[in-house]
Amino acid sequence: MNARAAALLRCCALPLLLSLLCALLQALHATPLLQYQRGAILHGQYWRLLTGNFVHLGWGHLAHDLVGLWLIWALFGHALSTRGWVALLLWDGLAIGLGLLACSPSVHWYVGISAILYGLFTVGCLASLRARPWYAGLLLAGMLALIAWSNLHGPLAAEDWGMDGPVLPIAHLYGATGAALFMLARWSCNSRRAAPHTGAR
Repeated sequence: MNARAAALLRCCALPLLLSLLCALLQALHATPLLQYQRGAILHGQYWRLLTGNFVHLGWGHLAHDLVGLWLIWALFGHALSTRGWVALLLWDGLAIGLGLLACSPSVHWYVGISAILYGLFTVGCLASLRARPWYAGLLLAGMLALIAWSNLHGPLAAEDWGMDGPVLPIAHLYGATGAALFMLARWSCNSRRAAPHTGAR
């Protein structure tokens, strides 16, 4: 393997592994065991809060979400380190599950990585604001407008294309909100580390 191919593989390792994981879970028909299911979670199956984000209704649903994953990675894959992206995936996955559990009691089940994709997009925009404020700001505003429209009026036709079931816009809101909180926590930690230490000896 030449140096360019090795660098490309390192750059795309996370979305590639995530794609393979979701495809493997789909091939194993793991959705019934892993999907977000409110009743099962309330009876102690807490893993579903996180794992529901990585299983899908069918191959069409999975393909739709993976196209979104790779497009977002092409735009913002450089915005965080691999460790940062992994931390976001875990944080945001739990934020979505807990948001549905605490704030959306009428939602009895949920599957798909699309809400996490809104989180990835949010973090990519926020991380790029300082370097490219107009570009990142317009993308962020467009995403917020889409979330608001979808929650008020229902998903757009493009969001439904290729899906094997209904879109759940409220989960997208939780994904974006969880990601924004992640970035606020990250900025707070970074500013604390950068602050000069003062004190008397």
